Amino acid sequence: MVKHRPKQPAKNRYKPLVLSIHIIAASSMGALSWLPAAQAETTRSVSQATQQFNIPAGSLSQVLARLSAQAGIYLVGASELASGKNSAGLQGSYTVENALSQILNGTGLVAVAQGDISYALHEQANQDDGQSVTLSTLQVQGLGMDGSAANAYRVGDAFAGALGNMSKQNTPFTIETYSENYIANLQARSLGELTKFDAAISLSGNNLLTENNAFSIRGISTDFDTGQKLDGMNFRSRAKDLPLEHLERVEILKGAGGFLYGFAAPGGIINYVLKRPTDEFKASVSTQLMDSGLLMVHGDVGGRVGPEQVFGYRVNVVSEAGDTYVDDGEAYRKSASVALDLRITPDLTWQVDALVSERKSYGGYFSISPNSDGSFTDRTVSNIVSPIDGDKSLAPDWTRYESEHITTGSDLIWQVNDNWNNKLSYRYSTSYRNPLMPILYVDGDGNYSATLFNYNNLFKSYQTQNVLSGAIETGPVTHNMAFGLSHTRTISSNSTGIGTMSIPLGSGNLSSPVDFDRPVGHLDKSDASFNEYSRITRKEAFISDTLNVGDSWDFIIGARYGSLEDDYGDYKESEITPSFAAIYRPLEWMSIYASYVEAFEQGATAPNTAANAGEVFQPLISKQYETGIKVDYDNWSANMAVFQLQKGLTYTDGNDVFSQDGEARYEGIEFSTRGKITEHWLVGASAMWLDATNRKTTNPSLEGEPIQGVADKQFRLYSEYQVPNTQLTFTGGAQYTSSVPLDIANQWHVGSVTLFDLGARYEIDLNKQLLTLRINVENLTDKAYWLTSAGSSSIAQGAPRTIKLGAQLDF
Repeated sequence: MVKHRPKQPAKNRYKPLVLSIHIIAASSMGALSWLPAAQAETTRSVSQATQQFNIPAGSLSQVLARLSAQAGIYLVGASELASGKNSAGLQGSYTVENALSQILNGTGLVAVAQGDISYALHEQANQDDGQSVTLSTLQVQGLGMDGSAANAYRVGDAFAGALGNMSKQNTPFTIETYSENYIANLQARSLGELTKFDAAISLSGNNLLTENNAFSIRGISTDFDTGQKLDGMNFRSRAKDLPLEHLERVEILKGAGGFLYGFAAPGGIINYVLKRPTDEFKASVSTQLMDSGLLMVHGDVGGRVGPEQVFGYRVNVVSEAGDTYVDDGEAYRKSASVALDLRITPDLTWQVDALVSERKSYGGYFSISPNSDGSFTDRTVSNIVSPIDGDKSLAPDWTRYESEHITTGSDLIWQVNDNWNNKLSYRYSTSYRNPLMPILYVDGDGNYSATLFNYNNLFKSYQTQNVLSGAIETGPVTHNMAFGLSHTRTISSNSTGIGTMSIPLGSGNLSSPVDFDRPVGHLDKSDASFNEYSRITRKEAFISDTLNVGDSWDFIIGARYGSLEDDYGDYKESEITPSFAAIYRPLEWMSIYASYVEAFEQGATAPNTAANAGEVFQPLISKQYETGIKVDYDNWSANMAVFQLQKGLTYTDGNDVFSQDGEARYEGIEFSTRGKITEHWLVGASAMWLDATNRKTTNPSLEGEPIQGVADKQFRLYSEYQVPNTQLTFTGGAQYTSSVPLDIANQWHVGSVTLFDLGARYEIDLNKQLLTLRINVENLTDKAYWLTSAGSSSIAQGAPRTIKLGAQLDF
């Protein structure tokens, strides 16, 4: 066991690297001004420059998307304008304006300049009657891929860490994007609700009773230290309860982040994208009311002001309070965010943001731990009790979970020239949690012992990063390069020390839970920083080259070098983690890819409930192989991936000792599709078959056994149907999860579960203001089921039937 050292004052070890990042940022900016490509283009705008284009014939959407990518411009326009139209493509030397004119010739559309690199797509003026018909425009991310219901909630691009924003079709990894419009129409208030129709993501809690830390991707929990990002920068939190109302979208990288995001466990990356200032004034007010009496109100306003619209703003405020679906349960939540930007020059933008969120919920518990006799001294999994209705209260109403998040960020973005840009970023975050909740040790007859956990935590995260990216042409090959430096520090502390915060409450039976008296008082928030138990520093440098070879081939070569220092694990290790990928496009709307990623991660730490609580293990390397096919056609998209991931195996044995021993191997196939079957009918479906097994352990009885807490099959279906000639849309969904093993020996299982949702929304035009009314019924059949946690034997009640009524008014 690694011994813990007493808390010491923070040292300024990071200052040399932070200083070097600033120096390199300044020097790289100056050096780039002498690049030949920059010298040729700095004195003229993109629209005036003549460029060589080689764009094959195809759908108008695809041709315009290729033009946008090759010319480095933004296209603004209603997505339906290009739908159903074709183009002969473009070959030869043209200015951007001439190229657009040539491509749009005969389509009835025109492109109108809105700046040097931005064009709006409009219907062509009617020359016969002298009248002009101009449609209102919408900003889109990739033509026709704005994340709206009209486009089957598809988003054309995604942030891929060190590689920056990329077309999803040309990304050799699996990244799912959940748009603001999708969040609103689902009335999702938690990450678990937002991702419930994604088969690669486990069933998860909804933040109403306790913390949502059981979230897993492809059977693997995300890294608590570095598995969550806000605008690509580290956001340290144990739970997954960042309020969704402040987000433009959520992006989830499935599998190892490795080179893309840096040193972390390979359980995927959750990237929250904050709402940013809008070019046009935007305001909305929305409400949501649950059938239990929980009421939420949300306001959102954004726009630009000042000379030439140089100053942008976006403000969001949320408040929620009321009863939860659990008897005697209550919840309170409030949050606010602001995002500002200043266009210092046309090529230099500074943006800052801040988000504050806090919530409290009463009447919950940490988890249920099945065992043979219902005592807290027996940690052997057996005799799993039958599922309990989700609205049944199992804990006293004084039990509580409290959390608070504060994060601030800043970015300085310099478009050095038409080919190169530099981004210097910083983010600081704190995450506070205070659980006053029991774990229930329950036998098959419902007899239980309750052990109260009373402590609080404070997690801090600091990251500074500089990324220089741009393009260089060498003959027929275009190199999209990225160079970066990153410094990340995460610090964890709590009030009482490791493994010393449990209090026996007593025993009872789940059929008639005991309302135990409260044995302790309230912990002060300042207590959370009393005992520091983790301080981890990551210093990294990375480089990548994406080679575009003709129209059909892309190759990605990347590597990240750095050190991982764990003050309380007594180690400082350095590694190079490479990444390789190849993408082949036999057709313009199809990509076939193969990728290899390595991830360097810190060693595991034994949890508070283990006999060896606080023991820190050595760091290790994880490896991922993935190959797949992506299709992105006019009205539908589909992805299929075959993957194998190898990581360190961790488990708690029958003696309650936590171990990092052997290899956890995840092999699977994932499939997903979204599209419009007809003009009015949208369908999304996904499936995953996963073989997650223990390998190379020192315990022969575990070899080849399934990993506890992980389902081997998950299927999801979601659909919408808009009634013709009306603004009424019906929605529905289904989720199936196979049985889940709860013990490491694969003897005890939680049964399979199938859940159904129904809903509807109606849009009303109120004199240029849009009112949207929504109703969502979740768990339609009021199914009782257990939620599980990857790599764990714990279970928890799933939510009962829940009805949400919502209204949103857009100004």
